[in-house]
Amino acid sequence: MAALAQFDLVKPRFEKTDPRMKSFYESTRYVNNLAEQHPGFVWRELNEDQALLDELWGQGYLYTLSVWKSPEALKDFLYKTPHNEFRKRGGEWFLPINKPRVVMWWIDEGHIPTLREAHEKMQILYEVGPSYQAFDLKTSDLPVVIY
Repeated sequence: MAALAQFDLVKPRFEKTDPRMKSFYESTRYVNNLAEQHPGFVWRELNEDQALLDELWGQGYLYTLSVWKSPEALKDFLYKTPHNEFRKRGGEWFLPINKPRVVMWWIDEGHIPTLREAHEKMQILYEVGPSYQAFDLKTSDLPVVIY
């Protein structure tokens, strides 16, 4: 059976110590706990590799790498739990990114995705567009072309 890997990239507007970021950083434990308690949640990376992230995308980004049972489960968490209120406030904390900042892909059950794998999938999404190999939230419900 397959599972859904999800990678989300954001660039904070301000330094971590800036008071305008306080509400974001104070809410992360709460939001992570919400995710972990969701019935569609499988796994999330706990030991974020900031050095590798900086190498792959440039300095100043934050990310989430997680696994879900399905796109529907992920969307339920994102939009139908208190997480949605924090999502709506994203513009207060994060700069706009001109390219897609979320990528999803199917993995075998039990596989743990890596940051390098997420980078490869994001590159596929940038270069090819949504496909079976890499897609985003908007295209997760659509039939995709297999390249």
